Amino acid sequence: MKIILSLALLGLTASAFAKPQICSFEYVKEGSTLGWTAFKTPKKVGVGAKFTDFSITAKSAKSVDELFSTATFAVNSQSVDSGDKARDVKIFQFFFKSMLKGKDITGKVLKHTSGTADVEMTMNGTTKVVSMTSKFDEASSKVTLKGSLDVLEFGMKDNLAALTKACFEKHEGVTWPNVDLELVAVIKQICK
Repeated sequence: MKIILSLALLGLTASAFAKPQICSFEYVKEGSTLGWTAFKTPKKVGVGAKFTDFSITAKSAKSVDELFSTATFAVNSQSVDSGDKARDVKIFQFFFKSMLKGKDITGKVLKHTSGTADVEMTMNGTTKVVSMTSKFDEASSKVTLKGSLDVLEFGMKDNLAALTKACFEKHEGVTWPNVDLELVAVIKQICK
């Protein structure tokens, strides 16, 4: 009995002096997606698409909030994928191609706290802060950021008019300036 009690006491003593685990979070590109929904026709019918070429850079951090608070991003607007090649060509040709300062959309996260994120975006030579909601799903190790922007605030009135004209029949003469955004970012937790 003394042996069992001594072993149990030794185990408790060893665990009391064991090094605590130090964990960090990292962004993982594989499995992450950047989608958006634009709207057409007077009934405001949504058209979903995604960008297939985007990069996010974030430093390894002690929390998800800290990880995203260091994040910067770049999106190649030519990488539009709506599931319809002809539509993708029109979106780029008439909307994104004539953007000032190139085809990239860039930005950085200014602030990320549980539930919200302030994201500074630069598109068409204009920089604006877009407020987004944020949700971390620990079970799937994914963070979802959702928000909405108005392309007119980025000086894209002529771009929107050109797209509306090119798609006049299918859009019934109306292309809305509002676009919903959704980033699903895969997160990896590393504990040592």
